[in-house]
Amino acid sequence: MTKRYRNLAYFIKTVKHQPITIFITCFICLWLCVPTLAKIAPEPSTNILHEWVQDIEGSSLTSLLSFDQPIMSDVSPENAQTLTMSNILIPLITNSPYQDLRLLFGHELPNFPGHGDQIAIAGSGTNYFTTAVESAPPDYIFEQDEEIDQDEQRSGDEYNQQRVYIYNTHNREGFLPYLDDDATSNEAYSHKNNVVDLSVELQSQLQDDGVETYVETTDFYQTLQQEGLDYGDSYDVARRTLSEIDDNGETEYYIDIHRDAQPHRITTTTINGKKAAKLMFVVGGEHEDYEANLSFAAELHDMLEKRYPTLSRGVQVSQGAGTNGVFNQDISDQKLLLEVGGVDNNFDEMNYSLELFADVFVDYIEQQQ
Repeated sequence: MTKRYRNLAYFIKTVKHQPITIFITCFICLWLCVPTLAKIAPEPSTNILHEWVQDIEGSSLTSLLSFDQPIMSDVSPENAQTLTMSNILIPLITNSPYQDLRLLFGHELPNFPGHGDQIAIAGSGTNYFTTAVESAPPDYIFEQDEEIDQDEQRSGDEYNQQRVYIYNTHNREGFLPYLDDDATSNEAYSHKNNVVDLSVELQSQLQDDGVETYVETTDFYQTLQQEGLDYGDSYDVARRTLSEIDDNGETEYYIDIHRDAQPHRITTTTINGKKAAKLMFVVGGEHEDYEANLSFAAELHDMLEKRYPTLSRGVQVSQGAGTNGVFNQDISDQKLLLEVGGVDNNFDEMNYSLELFADVFVDYIEQQQ
């Protein structure tokens, strides 16, 4: 024991008097072990950095690059948000959308809109802060008595029990690229360049593949105004038209097309090198047979995910305060509420995604025969 203590005392004395020598010795040993440790540790994927960069907004990335390359500061748009420590650290540490109180508290407060939303299947980029947002026009827009020229009135084909019935409960949901430059996302409503154009596009895609399709062009928005109803009554007004369908078994599929209120970075992806608006399936959870609609949406999501990864944002079940919760899906177990893109998407992006959706939907129909 005495000898051991003497050796320990000698070692401590050496360390005190020759710290640099000990440090260099340890450093060399560690350096020699690096190749061995590198072989043991798994090699990081090169996709990780790519995924991180995809999650950064363009203005923020430009601001970061400008620290090293000042010329990049001239690339930022004039209305870009100034990059501060708070808007870097808070999202990084908490993963919370602290600037949007609706999203920050929406899933914690019982009577807050969107509280009852559930993610049945999480698709590309989907979490509880990126689910579909059901919005309504502000009163000063909804109460406008908009004059529509006769040549701008939409006229559709005659309904004749076509196999697919497409309509738009919120038929004047529009898109910012086709509105005035100063328009905001909650003002994106218009009697032209709206979701009805998406219905017509999907009809064209399906009929090219031999699937008979009808597009309902009734202006439900105008009916609400004429009858002094609230925007929240849209589904009740649309149900009148759905109930009038003389359906003797020929119409099998119903698709209600909407656009989301989420921003471009959440509603857009790239497929085959081309920008595409993402799709989101919304199922109303407040009727007895909602699970049949859920199964229908889930199967289409799975098919999209296999053929065109990242196109589908997944399947969301909506119920509770702040939402209709049924969406007239109780009339058929093969009825979809399809969110196509968002307020910032353009028709090139949305039409491309409808082309991809039609490709999968036609295959689904053929499999059911």
